[in-house]
Amino acid sequence: MSRPPSPDSVGMYVEDGARIAAILLVWGVVAAFFLYGATELGVFGRAFARLGQVFVYAGVLNAILYVAYRTLDYHHALAADR
Repeated sequence: MSRPPSPDSVGMYVEDGARIAAILLVWGVVAAFFLYGATELGVFGRAFARLGQVFVYAGVLNAILYVAYRTLDYHHALAADR
């Protein structure tokens, strides 16, 4: 049985956490703008609120996909070491 690859440094995990936080922050700011700021623009308020909800879901999905990418990258490195 082969050994798993050596773990990354703590700094690498902190960087990944910061990237995930940045993804959520950017999408959160865009979503908040459409949910709370752009809804006051009159006729299109309801459409902007729906668009804000879409941005919330897109941000969460983006963060989940990033975590899945990092997981697959780790398993690819594990398979390459065999």
